[in-house]
Amino acid sequence: MGLLRVVRELSRHGTVTAAAASLGKSQSTLSHALDRLRRHYGDPLFLSAGRQLTRTPLGARLVEEAERLLIDFDRLQGLSVTFDPERAHHRFRVHMLDLAELLILPGLVRTLGERPHGVEIEVLRLAGNAVWSELEAGRLDLVIGTPWKAHATLMRQQILDERYVGIARKGHPLRGQLDTLDGYLRCTHCTVAPRGPALGRIEAALEALSPARHVVMRVPDYLSIPSLVATTDAVAAVPSTLVDLHPLGRELLVFNLPVAQARFKVVQHWHRRAHEDPASRWLRRTVHGVVAQAMHSMQAAGSRRG
Repeated sequence: MGLLRVVRELSRHGTVTAAAASLGKSQSTLSHALDRLRRHYGDPLFLSAGRQLTRTPLGARLVEEAERLLIDFDRLQGLSVTFDPERAHHRFRVHMLDLAELLILPGLVRTLGERPHGVEIEVLRLAGNAVWSELEAGRLDLVIGTPWKAHATLMRQQILDERYVGIARKGHPLRGQLDTLDGYLRCTHCTVAPRGPALGRIEAALEALSPARHVVMRVPDYLSIPSLVATTDAVAAVPSTLVDLHPLGRELLVFNLPVAQARFKVVQHWHRRAHEDPASRWLRRTVHGVVAQAMHSMQAAGSRRG
C-alpha cells in the first residue's frame, strides 16, 4: 500500500518535495519509490511540467486505481462494530448546497466542539451527476438535498419539509399586490439557476406564468438573494427557511407565491453499503438531530416575536 500512497500524494501535491512532506518521508525516499514504479510499469508515470508534475496516460489510470484501492483499504482498516466520535479519527465528506449549509453547519460545529472529537467534516459542492458517482465510489459519505430518483444502491431519509415563498423589501411599491399574479408579474425578478428537481419545478411553474417574466439577475445559489432583494425593487422565490436563517431576514417582506405546490422535501442520501456502518449511522443521526433542533429554535423564536 505504500507505493499506492506515493502515487496518490504525487498526484495531489504535484511535486516530489510536497508529496514526501505529506507522507512524512524524505525526498530521496520518495524519488526511489517513484523510480521503482517507473521500472515496474515501463512508463515515466509523472513528468516535469515547469514546477509541477503532470501524469502520463498510464499514470492517470494508476492514480485512479490507487485512489479506489486506498479507499477500500482504509475502510477495511477502520472496520468496527462501534463508532466513538471522541476517539475515532475520521473525516466525513458531505455534499450539500447553500440552504443546507446555513441550516446544518452551525449545529454540527457546536456538536463537534462540545467535547474533544476526532471527527472532521469536509463539505463539498459537486456538479450534476458527479455527486452520485462519487457517492457510488465511496468518496462521499452523505448527500443532502432534494430527493433524487429511486436507485437500488441509494437510501434516503427526509430531514425537512420546506416551501418556497416570495420575498421583497418591506417598502416595495407593490407590497400589497405581490401575492397576486398581476402584481407579481409587474416586478423584476432575481432567480437561482436550477440545480435540482425541486428548484427546477418551481422555476418552471413561475416561468409558465408568463414568458415575459422580467428576470434581471440569475445567481448560482441563494445566499446573495436576500441582499439583492433588500436593496432593490426586485422580488425572488426562496425556501422559507432561508428567510429565518439569513441576517437580512427581518428586513424582508414575505408573501405567498401565485403558484400552487411550492413545497419540497430535503433529504439525506447515502449508499446502501453504508447503511449499517456505525460511523455513517452516527453522521446521519447527528445531521437529523441538528436539523430538528434548528427548526425547533426557529419556531420558538417566531413564537416569541409573534
